[in-house]
Amino acid sequence: MSADTDYSKGELSADTDYSKGELSADADYSNRELSADADGLIANTGECDTDGEVLVIKQRWCCHLPPSPYPMYLANVFCIAAYYINSLLLQDLLYNKICYQKFQNLSLCTDSTFSTKHPELQEVVVKWYNYHSALSIPLTMLLNLMLSSYCDKIGHKLPYLLPCLGTALSAVYLAVIASPQFITWPLPTIFVFSIVSSAFGSFPTILMTSFSYCGLVARVDNRSLVMGLCEASILVGVFIGNLITGPIIDSIGLPSMAYINAGISLLPLPVVLILLTDVTTEANLSNNWRNVVKLAHILDAFKCVFKKREGSKRLRLNLVFVSYTCIFMASAGASGNSFLYLVKSKGFSLTLYSVFNSYSAILKTISCPLILYVCKRFIKPQEHTIGLVAISCAAIGYIIVPIDILPYSVWIGVTFFSLDLLAYAVIRSIQLSCCEKNELGLIFAYDAIIQSTFGLTGSIGIKALYSATLTTWNGMYLAICALLTIISLSAFVWLSLLKLREKFSN
Repeated sequence: MSADTDYSKGELSADTDYSKGELSADADYSNRELSADADGLIANTGECDTDGEVLVIKQRWCCHLPPSPYPMYLANVFCIAAYYINSLLLQDLLYNKICYQKFQNLSLCTDSTFSTKHPELQEVVVKWYNYHSALSIPLTMLLNLMLSSYCDKIGHKLPYLLPCLGTALSAVYLAVIASPQFITWPLPTIFVFSIVSSAFGSFPTILMTSFSYCGLVARVDNRSLVMGLCEASILVGVFIGNLITGPIIDSIGLPSMAYINAGISLLPLPVVLILLTDVTTEANLSNNWRNVVKLAHILDAFKCVFKKREGSKRLRLNLVFVSYTCIFMASAGASGNSFLYLVKSKGFSLTLYSVFNSYSAILKTISCPLILYVCKRFIKPQEHTIGLVAISCAAIGYIIVPIDILPYSVWIGVTFFSLDLLAYAVIRSIQLSCCEKNELGLIFAYDAIIQSTFGLTGSIGIKALYSATLTTWNGMYLAICALLTIISLSAFVWLSLLKLREKFSN
């Protein structure tokens, strides 16, 4: 990708080289005067060229960096880590409050040995956490849909900053109510946390903004790698949240960890404000949030997905969503039951279970992007081929895990189904190819809704199935995960055949 933008008279001059699949930039600002307002904001707009499409560079602070997905990757790691730590702390806080109400002894409630003797407390925690989720989802989805048009017409900074700010404010509130002196506050006080975190967009808006931004600045020949790294950055945030929360709570307690997370939640803000160069395909700079953030726009994402498109693009786009929904439900269901299946049924120790999760995380966040890079740089297969292989491997993995007669079946199986990140990367790349660049916010808003709603329902449904079949065959839920993955594979084969037929007809 090359960009040449003249900054004389308020326009930027930059030359960006993406040769050999790497993003490099050479921006020449010599002998150029940049105008700044009284607040020090450099209010300049410029243009850069991405695969033949002009992207308008929006306002930015301090750093004059070319459009790049790397600041978004870094912001994802920080923001998702804080968001995930919040969810873990909330569950721990709920348990402490419920336990204290019954036993009136906080030190007893924080004893891990005591908790194993009272499983009924966990059931109450699950019930209240479901109340939190039920309250959060409608607000989150509404704001996600309303901000999708903002991303396409104005930019991505504000839509990304909002959930980061919501995470930070909710982390501060959680740190306050996690203090021992407030342990007697009634359980409904957690709903303030629910409203604060969801009113700013929360997790779905992070997904929508980060994927639409990365898709906008990615080159056509490198889209699957860029989207795969974006997915991996989210998983790295989850992994870090898992890695540090338990040991810190065990060492210094829940209240201290809550205050630490309040600090962690602030880290993505300077990354987005300073390092992220905002771009849009919308040349009309008179657009403002009043024009695009309206209730009238909440159905735009659904209209965009189902609108008539050239050739078979509409059918392929919807088949992509079917494929993605099925494989994501399988993944959410498998991970949601992994603790009960491996620790309670297979006899894994907690340490071995942590090793299992770490191994899966390393495969997803390091091995999968590396495989994509090698494929793009050296082997150069078709994207659809990578997707077919990845989804097939996931189905094989779910089938292998419950085969007890096979030595190391769990480890062989997780090696296979952890490759599903390759499928996610290819699926998101296909989504980009089926729509225009001024529709990415709408497309990924719809995508985020699917990931949030079907991920939750898939996890709950498959967990209920696991409980129902526990006495007959505890691996039945993995068979259902394999079936969902086979349905995903069937939809992916269909869309691949449509693409192939379209290619030969042309």
